[in-house]
Amino acid sequence: MTHEPAPQETLTMRVIVNVLVTAIMVVPFVLVGAGLWLLAQRQFGEKVEAEVITCDFDIRYKTSSQHCTARWTEDGVEKIGPIQGSGDHEVGKTITATLRGDELYSRSLTLPLILLGLGLPLLVLPILWFKRRLSRPSTPQGEQGVR
Repeated sequence: MTHEPAPQETLTMRVIVNVLVTAIMVVPFVLVGAGLWLLAQRQFGEKVEAEVITCDFDIRYKTSSQHCTARWTEDGVEKIGPIQGSGDHEVGKTITATLRGDELYSRSLTLPLILLGLGLPLLVLPILWFKRRLSRPSTPQGEQGVR
């Protein structure tokens, strides 16, 4: 005696499977896109020497973040402001940073390379899936069953 799933159970399982498949298909693109964005953000722009002055942790119930402040010279004027992508291990050190508009970015490649390293191998799954879907022969019009 086998248990046949009720129509509602089948629908629920389809929804769960579709959500999981969608996540597996989208996550690699998000990782690669974020990695490329951070790479461009940190590499293209005016290079300046900046001293990381302080880093503060913002610890909340479920999240935490780190905000660092740096000092740099722009057109002969000393400026102090936030630096993105820097960490407390750089406090007191002078680092090369990228200045884009009013934003200062660390040139550290750690996070972009981690994102690309995770995302690129995972791109194999959606690429193979799309390739398989596109190479599948379509059913000729005359062979479809009449309902």
